[in-house]
Amino acid sequence: MHHHSWKEVLVLVQWRRREELIGKDIIDSAANKIGVAKDLAWSEDGVFAVIVEGAEEEESFLPFDSVEKVGDVIFVKVKASMVSIPMKTCPMCKHKNPTEAMFCAKCGRTLEETDEKNSKR
Repeated sequence: MHHHSWKEVLVLVQWRRREELIGKDIIDSAANKIGVAKDLAWSEDGVFAVIVEGAEEEESFLPFDSVEKVGDVIFVKVKASMVSIPMKTCPMCKHKNPTEAMFCAKCGRTLEETDEKNSKR
């Protein structure tokens, strides 16, 4: 798979500010709403992505090379390239948090370590 260098990514993004992306609907090529742009993320090897919040509060990473156009909405070539983020649900308020979160973003409750580690197999 071809990875864009960061220079190519920046050309692709055309120096947009983070604020121009956040809160915009993300629409796929079939005119379906995938979710809403929540934030930007980037990996250690310099690949940029949009954090997408979907219908069930689940989050995914959308690599920037999947973004076709940014206007009033963010238009994506294909939905298949999204990478979902593993989430854990707060036992108190049922808010979904990223698995590495220590506290619930909604109610502030301390979150346990993920179940896999605790449960006896």
